[in-house]
Amino acid sequence: MTRAGLAAALAGVLALVAGLWLRWIAFDLVGVGLIGVVALGIAVVVRPSALVIERAIQPARVPKGSPAVAVLTVANRGRRRIGSTTATQPFGDTAVYTALPRLRRGEQGLRSYRLPTRQRGIVDVGPVEVTRRDPFALFRTSHRFGGTDRIWVYPRVLPLRPLPTGRARNLEGPSSESSPQGTITFHRLRDYADGDDLRLVHWRSSARVGHLVVKHNVDTSQPYGVVLFDLRPARYTAEGFEEAVDVVTSVLMATAGSGAPVELRLTDGTSLGGTRSRDLTPLVDHLTAVSPDETGSLERSLAALRRAHGTSLVVVTGALDPADLPAVAALRRRFDRLVVVCLDESAAGPQSFPGVRVITAADADGVAAAWNVQASA
Repeated sequence: MTRAGLAAALAGVLALVAGLWLRWIAFDLVGVGLIGVVALGIAVVVRPSALVIERAIQPARVPKGSPAVAVLTVANRGRRRIGSTTATQPFGDTAVYTALPRLRRGEQGLRSYRLPTRQRGIVDVGPVEVTRRDPFALFRTSHRFGGTDRIWVYPRVLPLRPLPTGRARNLEGPSSESSPQGTITFHRLRDYADGDDLRLVHWRSSARVGHLVVKHNVDTSQPYGVVLFDLRPARYTAEGFEEAVDVVTSVLMATAGSGAPVELRLTDGTSLGGTRSRDLTPLVDHLTAVSPDETGSLERSLAALRRAHGTSLVVVTGALDPADLPAVAALRRRFDRLVVVCLDESAAGPQSFPGVRVITAADADGVAAAWNVQASA
């Protein structure tokens, strides 16, 4: 009950009591009329709703700024005509309003509309809510349809050229547990697992140990990229961090464009993907919700890569401290190509360092332009 409805009900009762007390029929009529209006309003809003609404959202994952569409299927299951009304849906911290059509008995209609995807994030889209009011706007009631859906608004993907795969590796060269499993170079023997090719069974060793063992081969020439994202807020402005997330996502897409595995590392210690991972969905999902984190350091994250092997390492940071570059250059025996991307609005970062390609730009679009000229050369 709204304040207006409560006031009308109270005024009607008082007018009726006053009319009976004073024996003034005009007060009685006013009181009866107000009570009748209140009763009619309550009857209108409490009757069961004949409206049925179903919602579908496509796609559930969309790059920032790209269209995501919600489709409402609206049906009238009652015997009376339903007038036009407005549906409200919570979208994160905001609300989306949609006009619903008039529906005759048994009629069905569709309404589609775009969802706001201007900001990166994982957004909950609340149930569709329709508010019904009486003709005198004294009372209202709300009905909710459906549950809560979730939409991933991905970072923006820039058109970056893939990095060259670097020099060819010696097929008989060093291998490690981190090398992707393949069919080129023998690495070690291991226990048989369901699904292994029986042609790889080493029968002599299996007879000696009493159970099946297979040859574990690795492909030491397959491209493999690592992207390291500096999360420390001191390196960015608020806008600069968002630009950096766009750059990291774009680099991942470019690195994995040829189907090569890729790994995402962050200075807070998070590591996603790896030598056997070609599915970028978990990596991009994580970047969709990532936020600045002051824990960790770029130096420690680079030190953790001293045992890795790959064709490329891309470090994305804000205003770069030149003292960090020697730690990047120290990995040139582990990676064929080293690239450091600096999101620096002053555009005063270092332009070169022995063994490291340094790209400095004020925003993500500037990085894309410089990347396609320098990093892929």
